[in-house]
Amino acid sequence: MLINELPDDCLLTIFDYIQDLEDLINCFKVCEKWCNVIVGRTRRVKYLFDQTYYSPDCVGGYVDQPIDVTCLSKWFPNLRTVDLFFLLHGKVPIEDIVKLIRDSESLKGIIFPFNYYLDFELIPEIASLEMLSTGSISINISGIYENVKQLHLDMSNLYLCELAHYFPNLERLHFYMKPGLSEPYSNAPVLANLKIIEMGMSHGYWEDGRCSFVFMDSCPALQSAHIRFNNSSVEVNFSVKLVNLQDLVIEIHHSIELNDLRRLMSKYPNLKHLALRNFSLKDEHIKQLILILPKLTLLDIRKSYGVTQEAADHVRDYCKRYGRSIKIYFKKDDEQLETDWPEKICRGFDFMRHCFFNSFDDLPYFLDPIDD
Repeated sequence: MLINELPDDCLLTIFDYIQDLEDLINCFKVCEKWCNVIVGRTRRVKYLFDQTYYSPDCVGGYVDQPIDVTCLSKWFPNLRTVDLFFLLHGKVPIEDIVKLIRDSESLKGIIFPFNYYLDFELIPEIASLEMLSTGSISINISGIYENVKQLHLDMSNLYLCELAHYFPNLERLHFYMKPGLSEPYSNAPVLANLKIIEMGMSHGYWEDGRCSFVFMDSCPALQSAHIRFNNSSVEVNFSVKLVNLQDLVIEIHHSIELNDLRRLMSKYPNLKHLALRNFSLKDEHIKQLILILPKLTLLDIRKSYGVTQEAADHVRDYCKRYGRSIKIYFKKDDEQLETDWPEKICRGFDFMRHCFFNSFDDLPYFLDPIDD
């Protein structure tokens, strides 16, 4: 039997295993029957990537020559996110990319290359855009982008207060501050809807971690935070409590004084999940943490050093005595919650599932709330 004589359902099963964009485009060109059947495959596609993921809702691959992308909005009517790296790398005309973006009515997210300088010439006409990733944003940005809920910046060249001004309805903000950009912190606009913040600062940016924690004070709805900085001095406004913060990851490359750690954690009375990475800790730090954080249920210190089995035994005895349940990970070989291989897009707006156990460099570009 020739392949073209196969029943439609068999053909569709075969098409489901095709992940490469160019291969799918070529299938459309074979004959009218294939063109009609393959629609059942392409209408399930939600993500267009530069990498191939073996999932029926993803299409990608390496494009090494120009392709006609003007019809992709028709072939993929439910497209939610486009990674433009492989299209730009494949020398697809910018005009065709603009058409793809404008004609994709279901489009929610765009990933620009990390070295792409976004001037927002395309963005104002996309009312449905909710997720945006790029390397840097033009300092001449104009307009308020109220619909953007997730912003991922690889090398931010804007101040925190500027980001808060231009993107007032953010629910998730990820940025790595550009080296050499020194910002004397001033009162930032309140980001009333921000639930997740992920901040990384290079060595020499801000003399301490003060700005990151002060900026968090402008986010009253904040539930999860992933912070990385390289200096040990911590200066924060202890009069402000973030009562909604439940998940906190801090990466640092220095030791921290017990009093500083105690005072910092006192800002987050309802914290449930805490990860301390690259800290120089002592058993006494752990004993104090479980007293300061009455709702703590998970403490991950596997990537820090200095804690002994005595601290783990103390936590176990404390929980038995006072009826608490705290899971502590402090050995590298400790069992941990199952985590997937780092992906650009994760399905579901869930920090604990997709971010907590990841390093800062492996955090996803978007948490697509499609499954929520």
